[in-house]
Amino acid sequence: MGATNRPQELDQAALRRFSKRVYVALPGEETRFSLLRNLLEKHSSPLTQLELQQLARMTEGYSGSDLTSLAKDASLGPIRELHPEQVRNMEASEVRNICFRDFVESLMKIKRSVGAQTLELYARWNRDYGDTTSG
Repeated sequence: MGATNRPQELDQAALRRFSKRVYVALPGEETRFSLLRNLLEKHSSPLTQLELQQLARMTEGYSGSDLTSLAKDASLGPIRELHPEQVRNMEASEVRNICFRDFVESLMKIKRSVGAQTLELYARWNRDYGDTTSG
């Protein structure tokens, strides 16, 4: 078993070693919604259903890993507003919860990691080599 973000760079000898090759596409809007909801469960689900739906639309082209990075960055939003001495002397329960604005600000920094050109390479590779079985 193996996984790669660059299947097009594997040579034919390496590809022959795998009896099954599966292309996993980027998550659609519904899956992004579910991933974001699951990521935020440990923060007491601070976003409304409507905000989660909007965020899922705003993250078109984001991978699961990109969404995790986005949520981690957004979770630091409340801390970034504080002065260092406040952080040292404040109880965790006193820090405000994550809000939609934190995600909007994080979207300016955390971009999708897979570009359109790379997606086209993956799709072409999948047409030529993916989803095969031997025997």
